[in-house]
Amino acid sequence: MKILQFAILLSAGAMVAVISPAAAETPITTIVAHHGSVYQTDKAGDPTEGFLEVDNTGAADTLVAANCPIADTTQIIGPDGKPLTSVAIPALQNVTLTAKGIHLLLEGTHFSVQYGSIIPCSVTFRNAGTLSIFLYATPKP
Repeated sequence: MKILQFAILLSAGAMVAVISPAAAETPITTIVAHHGSVYQTDKAGDPTEGFLEVDNTGAADTLVAANCPIADTTQIIGPDGKPLTSVAIPALQNVTLTAKGIHLLLEGTHFSVQYGSIIPCSVTFRNAGTLSIFLYATPKP
């Protein structure tokens, strides 16, 4: 049975997950989920979109979920506007969630998201586990 040691480090505005395997044949996965942004809203209940960058300096991983407690639901949305069940994070690559690409959709917000607000969220990766991030509220273009 392989035993994994897990550590989360807060580093320069990003959450870092490092999984270091006890067994040498298991690849090391290192994911950095940078704090991102979310569009401000006019009132409670309004949906909003969230964005962030994910850096992978190790083996391939997969983003499988997101959760922002200020909303009833947080989904990963594809460029076509349809929900995704996962997003591949290739080895040694960066993946950016953007307004015209893959992004987070927060629906059923419990209060209005005001400019300058800091929204706590988490993102979950198949190998790296769950990382906490903050989304900073900005005006919608």
